[in-house]
Amino acid sequence: MQINVDLGEGGGADDSFMPYITSCSIACGGHFGSIKTIKETIALAMLYETNIGSHPSYPDKKNFGRKSINMKLNKFQDSIKDQLLNFKNALSFFSAKWHHCKAHGALYNDIAGNGKLTDAYLEVLSDFSEINYLILPASKPIIESAERMNFKVIKEVFSDRNYDESLSLIPRNDNNSMISSSNEFLINLNFLLKGKIQTSGGVIKNVSYDTICLHSDTFKSIEFINIMSRKINKN
Repeated sequence: MQINVDLGEGGGADDSFMPYITSCSIACGGHFGSIKTIKETIALAMLYETNIGSHPSYPDKKNFGRKSINMKLNKFQDSIKDQLLNFKNALSFFSAKWHHCKAHGALYNDIAGNGKLTDAYLEVLSDFSEINYLILPASKPIIESAERMNFKVIKEVFSDRNYDESLSLIPRNDNNSMISSSNEFLINLNFLLKGKIQTSGGVIKNVSYDTICLHSDTFKSIEFINIMSRKINKN
């Protein structure tokens, strides 16, 4: 079972996650990050032989990329391209593969449901042939769009977030968006390991996925990554 965590976001505890994860997605200047922080996180990932990916977002450090921004598509594409060039330049200092690209925050949600934004995002990524995979939300139409453009897709679910009945993430401004207790986390993880999601309304839905994500800035995230590692290794 693959586990991925978003890192290089200024949390200060990236090394606490590395021993337990398959892949990391590194902030590349949109919501957080600089060439320096990207390089530092790449170097850390290489120590642990962790797959290395880029983590672009809306250009919004003030809100950590977690609010939707209405941008002209050409300006949006310029921002994504600049972030990926930052990552490419940092990666060029290392003998490492560009394993994947995964959008961050509000952008991750928006590309799952906005066709024009989806197309604009995928068009930029198609110019970076070094990217091996796209990490995309499971059960969303963007997967079909990406596969039509010959991208290889890794389907993702979240261990620390709640979903609605459409298998969309509950917005972060909702008090029920995050999983904050160890008991809740374990219940959610047990459902995921059976290929199921329990929605916020209590409905059980089947889901097909390849990787489970944990946010590094989630409350109790270090405790959660230990729970996840023990549970997955036991299975």
